Amino acid sequence: MYVVLVGPGALGSLLTVHLAPLITATGGTFHLLDHRRDRADNLARSGITLHINERQRTVHPAVSSDPLAITRCDILLLCVKSGDINKALQHAASLVKNDTMVIGIQNGMTHLQQLRQSKGVAAVAVSSVGATLSAPGQVIYGGGGITRFGLLTPHSPVPNFLKELLSLFNQARLEAEIVPDIHPHLWEKLFINVAINAVTAIHQRKNGQLLTSCAIRNTMKIAVSEAVAVAKAHGIPIIGDPINQAFSVCRKTRNNISSMWQDVLNKRPTEIGAINGYIVNEGKRLGIDTPVNADLVRQIRQIERSWREA
Repeated sequence: MYVVLVGPGALGSLLTVHLAPLITATGGTFHLLDHRRDRADNLARSGITLHINERQRTVHPAVSSDPLAITRCDILLLCVKSGDINKALQHAASLVKNDTMVIGIQNGMTHLQQLRQSKGVAAVAVSSVGATLSAPGQVIYGGGGITRFGLLTPHSPVPNFLKELLSLFNQARLEAEIVPDIHPHLWEKLFINVAINAVTAIHQRKNGQLLTSCAIRNTMKIAVSEAVAVAKAHGIPIIGDPINQAFSVCRKTRNNISSMWQDVLNKRPTEIGAINGYIVNEGKRLGIDTPVNADLVRQIRQIERSWREA
């Protein structure tokens, strides 16, 4: 099988360490595609190192910034920010044929339509695996979790390429499954991101530290309740208790620095529009009030503006 992973961020780097050697050992090929040539060249020389507690594991995958240098792609794994999906799809366009699996692993919901419009067979994944990128090619394991794959058209026949990818994940000891309808799981992850990401960035707290403040916990509860109201208006089945699930994730990943806080620390554009911003926009469209999510969006946008004005 021929796999191309786009994006050497935290999750992309972690998956590369686990999947690249296994795919190569089974007779397939794995390429890491990066739009930046300088970074791709550095990663090709130094490899990618995964830090798990006191242990380290380094792999040296094939890395390129030129998609034309890659001869074949059965599965295109997009591990980029939601706002970079279009750019990633355009960069990798030469690799995508009608039967290529194009799988997006992003936070939020705004990338779904972009994936639907892409050439190939569109699918998405929802992952609760934790990872933090400490430097290019240096990724810190943040905790295990399940990755769920699903086609954007619910209850469609599962392509063989996706079945093979699932097998590879499980062989690599990355818990994974294919679900008949991915949408409830996308919303389940969205509820967690709505509760945690912006709040950690605004208050500069690790996940577990959010639970030490009654005021912050109340903000999280209301933000999730607003998101649940929007989901119900969409006819989405609600899995479990979203508020308790968000709190549980905070406890399990108590030392994790959320992706949005990492973006703020590095003065990178955040995914606020795809997470809390999506809830606000859908709330407006559906006539549902979402004042807490709107305030979280306002505060993150203010932080982003402060970088541009500095």
